[in-house]
Amino acid sequence: MYKVIFCVLLPGMLLFSMAVKGSIRDAIVRLPVSDTLLLLGDSAFEKGLVLKGTNTNAVCRDRFIFPFGENNGRAQWELAEWGSRFQLAGIKRRIHRKRIIYATRGKKIAFEKPAGNCRVAMNVTASDEYPVPRKAGEDWAHLLVEQTFTKKPYLKDLEALIFKFSGRLTKAVLRMKKKDFDPGLHTAQFQLFITVQDLNPASPNHGDFLWFGIPFYDYRYKDIRMYAAQDLGKSDATGKFIYSMGSADFMKGSFHSGAWITIYKDILPMMKDAVKLAKQRGYLKGSAIEDLGVSSMNLGWEVPGTLDVGFEFKGLDLLGVLRP
Repeated sequence: MYKVIFCVLLPGMLLFSMAVKGSIRDAIVRLPVSDTLLLLGDSAFEKGLVLKGTNTNAVCRDRFIFPFGENNGRAQWELAEWGSRFQLAGIKRRIHRKRIIYATRGKKIAFEKPAGNCRVAMNVTASDEYPVPRKAGEDWAHLLVEQTFTKKPYLKDLEALIFKFSGRLTKAVLRMKKKDFDPGLHTAQFQLFITVQDLNPASPNHGDFLWFGIPFYDYRYKDIRMYAAQDLGKSDATGKFIYSMGSADFMKGSFHSGAWITIYKDILPMMKDAVKLAKQRGYLKGSAIEDLGVSSMNLGWEVPGTLDVGFEFKGLDLLGVLRP
């Protein structure tokens, strides 16, 4: 997976909720299994996660966590802690009220299986991460679960791309003085990114990609506009095109409320819009639209401000509906 370093540049990110036409939902119910592609592997986190450390050079003493018992199968999830001062490697799990918890100063991730459905809680305690308010150019704390898809469908082969998700904000407390809070520099965002990538080995631009964003929460904004620009802000930013949907396209309400919000959305039309806009702005040169498909994702917190935050989710899935 790629590291995302750009959030302080965004004037707003999106919130995301349920807005799906009944015809799409009904069509998926009627489709045979062979016409539906499950992109997300191990959605219940039963095979564990590979720890990637606090930066790309970090060496983890214990590279795996297994919340539901050690499994000999290959872990499909990775857990990134970019920019954090505290590492989860070597931390022993503990159990509290049926929740399996891995925690250190600055962060916590917890897993639970009520009625067999996996629920994941992710918390960042930035008041431990930042002794003083973060300055421009300094790294910031991440807590991300990531996955590269085993099956990578081309956009041209999809009739729909259905994203399923339920989540809620559990905590958001500003821990810095209001006079020190700079909305161009400080915030907390919980978001999903999917890479739309040139998958054709014969393409002159094979491997190039854009970021397709579905941010659920931004401390600064309840109503968030669509955003499209280059990934910049730090020396290790990818420089790739970022397209994040706007909340008015699919959502009433806000994760700021703390209520559970369920999402069932065909994101393929917006993804195609993202590709068109990227090409209009000079990105993905040498990649034909027919070369592009979905290849990976990451989900979680980026917290460049001194905020203590929490979010939990369940029912995460990504389904490709194949064209007849």
